[in-house]
Amino acid sequence: MKTLLLWICAAVMAVSFTSCGNKQTETKLDPELEKQLGTIKTAAEEGAEFIAAQMKADPALKKTQSGLVYKITEQGAGDTFKPTDVVKVVYTGKHTNGEEFDSSHGEAVDFPLQNVVPGFREMITMMRPGAKAYCILPSEIAYGERGNQAIAPNETLVFEIETQGLAN
Repeated sequence: MKTLLLWICAAVMAVSFTSCGNKQTETKLDPELEKQLGTIKTAAEEGAEFIAAQMKADPALKKTQSGLVYKITEQGAGDTFKPTDVVKVVYTGKHTNGEEFDSSHGEAVDFPLQNVVPGFREMITMMRPGAKAYCILPSEIAYGERGNQAIAPNETLVFEIETQGLAN
């Protein structure tokens, strides 16, 4: 990711310096930078295609205004969680190709909902203790353009979540 940012900064600086003065010169992006920028766009397009295919294949999936795609597979009982809660959660996170990138390994972990990506928080606040859900987070409500060490920029993510209640 740092490399990508450095390439982008270098490209912007090159365009800025070559545009100074009266004479305008055309600056082409480095082919490697163009390839990386193309990858970012492709990840977003692939995510949209994945969501469309999943929604077509499973009519039980619902979509919220934010773009979160989900279905609650077990309802649970009690009150739904608030965005300020710390919730015990068992989860598995996967890329759209099915490869796991993160998991609680079957153990409940405490999640302060104020510190998670917006789509994960939105999903959990629709759940009750003991509920289970399947959800798809488009990049806009996941890690967005920045990604992280395990997630590419603009990547759509898939989660299986079980809420176990409030953390002590």
